[in-house]
Amino acid sequence: MVGVGLGAKAGILIKNAAALERAERIDALVVDKTGTLTVGAPSLVGVHPTAGFTDSELLLLAMSLEQGAVHPLARAIVKRAEAFQMRALPIENVRVHAGRGVSGDNGTQTIRLGSPAFLAESGVAIDAAELGRVQAAGQTVVGVAEGPRLVGWITLVDALRPGAAAAVAALEGVGVKVTMLTGDHPAPAAAVARSAGIADWRAAQSPQDKRAAVMAMQKEGRTVGMVGDGVNDAPALAQADVSFAMGAGAGSALSAADVTLLRNDLAAVAAAVDLSRATLSKIRQN
Repeated sequence: MVGVGLGAKAGILIKNAAALERAERIDALVVDKTGTLTVGAPSLVGVHPTAGFTDSELLLLAMSLEQGAVHPLARAIVKRAEAFQMRALPIENVRVHAGRGVSGDNGTQTIRLGSPAFLAESGVAIDAAELGRVQAAGQTVVGVAEGPRLVGWITLVDALRPGAAAAVAALEGVGVKVTMLTGDHPAPAAAVARSAGIADWRAAQSPQDKRAAVMAMQKEGRTVGMVGDGVNDAPALAQADVSFAMGAGAGSALSAADVTLLRNDLAAVAAAVDLSRATLSKIRQN
C-alpha cells in the first residue's frame, strides 16, 4: 500500500500489488519509438508528389483518409491540411491495418496511406530510386496511393523526448537491457536509437512482431517490461510481464497496461523499477 501510494504521488499509477512486485525482477525493457522515446507530436516537413499529381492533391487525399485518426502521424497530416483550409473528401469504408497503414474508398477508387511495404503489398508500383532519395534524410516516410497509382510521399519528423537518453542509460545502469521496437522505417528508427543510446533495435515491426519479440525474451528466462502508447503496442503490452503506458496514449494501451505513467517520461519507468525494488527490499527487511 505504501509503495503504490508513493508511486501515485510521483505520477506512477500502479494497478495492483502484483505488478509492483513483478517490476522488481525486470531485466529487459521493450520500448516503442513514436510517443515513447519521441515527443509523439511529429511535424510534417515534406510533401513529394509523383508525376501527374500536385502537393495539394497529395495532402488532400492523406488528410481525408486520416480524419478522426488518433495516431500522431495522422494528427500531423490533418493539422497541415487544415492550415491550408482544405475540406476532406468523402471517404467510405475506412479500414485500419494495424502497424501498416489505413485504406478507404473514394467512389470507385481505393485510397491507401501507410508504409512503403504496405503499399507494395497492396500492388502499388513504387520507384525504388525515388523512395530511396526521400528516405535518405532519415525521416519517417508514409506513402499515399490512389488505386494502383502512387500519389506521392509525405515525410515527418518527431523530436526525441528530453531526458530519454539519460533514462535509457539509467535503466542499463541497473541491469535492465533496453530494446526499441518500432513499425517505422529503419532510417528514422536508427536515428532515434542512436540519439537515445539504444544498441538493440528493430524496425518495420507489426503489432504481432512486437508481441513475438516479447515472448522470445520471456522464453530466454527474462522478465520483460514493455513501454508503449498506441494501439499498435497493445498486444505486446498485454504479453509483457509488466507493462507501462504513457498517460497521453491510446485507450487500448492504457487498458492493457499494469502501470500508467502520467509524466509521459521514460525516466518514470526507471523510477517505477527503483520503487519496486525498494518496496520489496523493505518488506523482506521487516
